[in-house]
Amino acid sequence: MENNVSVRIGKEELEEISKISKYLNATKSAILREVLGIGIKSKMLAIALEKFQKNEATAAKAASIAGVSLGRFLDILYENGISYHYGLNELKEDFERLIIYDK
Repeated sequence: MENNVSVRIGKEELEEISKISKYLNATKSAILREVLGIGIKSKMLAIALEKFQKNEATAAKAASIAGVSLGRFLDILYENGISYHYGLNELKEDFERLIIYDK
């Protein structure tokens, strides 16, 4: 079920949304929903990376936060030059997650 939300958008952003709308022959509402979805995914990835770097989340937990597979999350770490710290505690947590998800 969709809900209506009222939000103020700056003039420049609205002009860009209008341009995209014209290029894709789509409604502004459809474009805004798509852009919002992309932004949410991007923000969740940023949160996951931050939690991983601060040792607040294992790689598996961070991947879950980001909504990507563990393999993809490891690729993202590599692509962003983020070192992969991994110890026994992280291994234990990852195995526990695998057992839970496997059921």
